[in-house]
Amino acid sequence: MKSGRVVDLRRRKLGLSTRLLPLREGPKRETLRARRKRIRVIAALSGIAILVLVGYGASLVSYLSRFSIDRIEVHGAREMRPQLLEAFVATKLWDGSPALLSESNIFLYPRREIEAAMKEFFPRVESAKISRESLLANVVTVAIEERKPFARWCLEGEACYAMDRGGVIFALASTTPTFETQYVFEGSLPAASDPIGQTYIPGQLPEVLALLERLGQSSFSPQRVVVDGEGDFSIRLEEGFLIRLSFGADISATVNNLELVLASEALRGKQRELEYVDLRFGNRVYYKFKGGEEGAL
Repeated sequence: MKSGRVVDLRRRKLGLSTRLLPLREGPKRETLRARRKRIRVIAALSGIAILVLVGYGASLVSYLSRFSIDRIEVHGAREMRPQLLEAFVATKLWDGSPALLSESNIFLYPRREIEAAMKEFFPRVESAKISRESLLANVVTVAIEERKPFARWCLEGEACYAMDRGGVIFALASTTPTFETQYVFEGSLPAASDPIGQTYIPGQLPEVLALLERLGQSSFSPQRVVVDGEGDFSIRLEEGFLIRLSFGADISATVNNLELVLASEALRGKQRELEYVDLRFGNRVYYKFKGGEEGAL
């Protein structure tokens, strides 16, 4: 029996190198953060594109004639020319400057801004209300209320202006045919500035008007009011003399004191000779006859 040969393979040299070769790396996978960033950029660009398209479409629609104001009507104008008011509103609707959305669009026109601008530009306009008859109406109606001329405000020796009951000076008196009263007011406003659009003693005028009414009820005839300073004023009566007063005094007490003074022995029946009666010092009343010296009661 033949004995088998045992071959020791561990000692056999390999013909080929068994050295391992480096493995080739596959493509790197995108990180989650980079993927989210890319998605956000795409979403932002898409949103911008959509907004541009929507804005462009809205701009085109806003300029369609079907949705544009094509006529302006003015109601309530008495002394003012309606054509002037219509032209003013038109300049606010069609100013010629390019805009993304049409300002003359029936849904987008600046109604409140135009109403405020009319009152600011035209002092004679006391209120302005703009409206349309229906949802799709292309005609806007401007209803205005003009200030009512209550009295005159005059610069000393110069022009006179129309003033309403609230003290707003709104026009030259020469352009106003009638006035509610014959009162003339002076002072308080700087002579160098244009009085139109300004307000005469806004804090004290109601008090002065109440005093004028009370004097009229007591058979006096007030004609002219002159504001002498920040706290004093005077009233010229048709009876020929001035009353000197201070703002804030009690109206009934003032008129009662005047009646008592004129009924006193020193002044009774001499109203036409008086130059002034000064009621600014409470129970102490000063008076002066024309060409005479000052007295006191």
